[in-house]
Amino acid sequence: MSDSSGLPLTRRPSTAAVLLVAALLGGYALFQVTGVLLTVFAGVLLAVFLAGVTERLCAHTPVPRPAALGIVVVALGGALAGLWMLTGPDLSTQINALVALLPSAVDRLSLQVQGWAEQYTWIRQLISPSELVPSATSVLGGVTNVFSVTVDVLVNVLIILFIGIYGAATPRSYTESAVRLVPSAGRDRAREILHALGRALRWWIVGRLTMMAVVGVLTAVGLSLVGIPSPLALGLVAALCSFVPYLGPVLSVGPALLVAFTLGSTKVLSVLVVYGVVQVLESYLIAPLVQERAVHIPPAAVITAQFVGGVVAGAVGVLLATPLAIVVIVLVQTLYVEDVLGDAVPLLGEH
Repeated sequence: MSDSSGLPLTRRPSTAAVLLVAALLGGYALFQVTGVLLTVFAGVLLAVFLAGVTERLCAHTPVPRPAALGIVVVALGGALAGLWMLTGPDLSTQINALVALLPSAVDRLSLQVQGWAEQYTWIRQLISPSELVPSATSVLGGVTNVFSVTVDVLVNVLIILFIGIYGAATPRSYTESAVRLVPSAGRDRAREILHALGRALRWWIVGRLTMMAVVGVLTAVGLSLVGIPSPLALGLVAALCSFVPYLGPVLSVGPALLVAFTLGSTKVLSVLVVYGVVQVLESYLIAPLVQERAVHIPPAAVITAQFVGGVVAGAVGVLLATPLAIVVIVLVQTLYVEDVLGDAVPLLGEH
């Protein structure tokens, strides 16, 4: 399309400026709603998982889908309630003890670092002890800030639950609504791509939950054997952190090292051995077995996605970086490698 001067509209200065401003405004608006979009994506992840379990139940039993979804939700809720009844009292006590112990551990570590700084002048030249180790007050302040956002977290959790349950109840209606946005000639291909996305995300969730459970149990057992206080609480921290591949295990060892520091250098070494053994078992024994059915992404791709997610959306972006990377990889495999280049490629989650 061109004007009377023969120039395409996109080459006219005024039109180009309007398009540039519109692109910038669109990008800014998208950045502002990043948190909302990530919350919705978390709900979609839950819907994918619940729908997959429900479909398996329907395939092996004559139970209709609504009842099957109800059974799945109640079973998961009952499993969590049963786990809490078995470990809840001890876990709650250990979490309280861990919260009470961490500030004193930080103070003790700070005094130790100050002693090292007085003994070795090069430490003071590099960085001050107060910058290297936070004070107990700052730690408690961080805990207070965590509690101050509890309401927002609960609201987001409720939204994720509603999206997950309603999405799993009638997934076909949502996928068909998305397919209708595609021209009729490409709707069958769109269905195939959505199916591939759902399969890859489902197997990734299964793999992550399996790894979280194994890491949490092994860590709790190992810390209990070497005499570290609050092993259940620290095992829970390790399990939750392992949801984030590669970066999570590094972060999970911090609280355990602080606790061990109050007990002496021998306990610190014991904690390092426990976490090292758990990581070796996870990386070289458990992960290969899980990855035979789950989704495996190259470490460089995962770390890059975590970095980008952290820059764009903070901690939530890091948490959801890997499943978002899976979506991008599957779309590239299907829309570009297969459809444009015409090459056959094994898709993520395809067995």
